[in-house]
Amino acid sequence: MKYSFTEKERNQVISNFMKDGKVISVPAKEKKKYILLTEFAKKFDEGKTYSEQEINAELLTMFSKDDYVEQRRYLITFELFKRTSDGTQYWLNCDENVEVAK
Repeated sequence: MKYSFTEKERNQVISNFMKDGKVISVPAKEKKKYILLTEFAKKFDEGKTYSEQEINAELLTMFSKDDYVEQRRYLITFELFKRTSDGTQYWLNCDENVEVAK
């Protein structure tokens, strides 16, 4: 699942839902969640594999402890990341159809 968005939309979502690099409230609309999670994905390197604990630790720098598990699921739903079938390893989805602009 991929949403397209403009730089103006991105800036508006960041302005409305983030403060000092941390999400102050999780938007209800999926497109806005997608925009926030593309920002999150910028923290990771292409071709590198991360443990679930590393993903969780980074999510907690941006999302509250009440929201990070749901957001980890959205990383997969939105196809920003791929993971192993047992959920222990994650990596950026670098397929042609998914862009995470740095």
